[in-house]
Amino acid sequence: MTEYDLPGKDATGKLLDNARKVISSDSPLSSAFKQTATEMKTAFGSPQPDSTPDVPEAPAASPEVNPAKQLDFNVNPPTPATPAMMASTAGDMLDYNAFISDTILWNNKVRSAFYFVCGLLAWLVVRAILNSSVTFITGLCYTLLIYLSFNFIRGAFAPRYQERCNWTDSSITHVLSAALSGAASAAAALLDRHLKGLDPLHTLEVGLGLWLLSAAGRALDAVTLLLLLHLGAFTVPLTYKVYKKPIDAVVADVYNKAHTQFEKFDRRIRAVMVVGPLSVMFFLLSNMDRFVAGFVILAYGRALAKPDEYATFQKRIEPVSKTIKKAVLTPMTNAAANAMTKFDLTPTPRKQKIN
Repeated sequence: MTEYDLPGKDATGKLLDNARKVISSDSPLSSAFKQTATEMKTAFGSPQPDSTPDVPEAPAASPEVNPAKQLDFNVNPPTPATPAMMASTAGDMLDYNAFISDTILWNNKVRSAFYFVCGLLAWLVVRAILNSSVTFITGLCYTLLIYLSFNFIRGAFAPRYQERCNWTDSSITHVLSAALSGAASAAAALLDRHLKGLDPLHTLEVGLGLWLLSAAGRALDAVTLLLLLHLGAFTVPLTYKVYKKPIDAVVADVYNKAHTQFEKFDRRIRAVMVVGPLSVMFFLLSNMDRFVAGFVILAYGRALAKPDEYATFQKRIEPVSKTIKKAVLTPMTNAAANAMTKFDLTPTPRKQKIN
């Protein structure tokens, strides 16, 4: 069939081209038509693709670990297989009172024997130092010279090995630092337990015990006293634990009889029976013992006083304490703080000068 060139064909193509240009992506009508089409699809229920919920990515699988090959030293409570270490986390703080009690009572025989032998060796070292004619500085210098000569000889034979021998990162340094930290914490726990001064009866008992120990120290030299204290710490508590019943029976019988006789007297007479001899001894003692005798008298009076009497005494001395705090303690504290800030007495970071 013969094709005829119709004049309307070109006109129709031009019209379509113009429509495409009008509804092009850059035309504002394009967005209007697209929005209308979207609304019509939504109104007449055109199928919409379901939104896929965001699923979090699964964590990477951890490698299988055999628990039997892992060592956890932060177990609470500790077990014989996983002992509590002194350098453990803050949440697993060691109970130093229980640790010391178990050690001196030989509940852990290996640990008790270790500390007992270490104490004896330390006593021998102290005894040798105190009985030696060499002064401390001279002995320290001799020790360092011997160590320097040993390193010099070892460096000549094994220089590479000598380079690796450092005290900074050695296991001995870490053990000693952990031991010193544990000893300081144990000493602090003992101080808080026995020297708090809030319990009047316990304060009186500890004060009298320390006074008697100071008197025994005058009759014995320091080396012998240290040995007796060390031996007594590892024998007396254990002996009491083994023979607790008979010892408690004898002590209770003697205490009850003495307490019964003492309670028959009036409270004032009982106070005179204790304070009187101490007052007489006050003039016969040295200055330090006079201070201790005065403290014992005050502690005994505090233990003997009733709660309401002590509360009345506290109310009477409260104005005096406030006056001392206001007139003496507060100015001294402020002066010390100002001096530390002004003269940089504490190791604080350097302040940059502002130009």
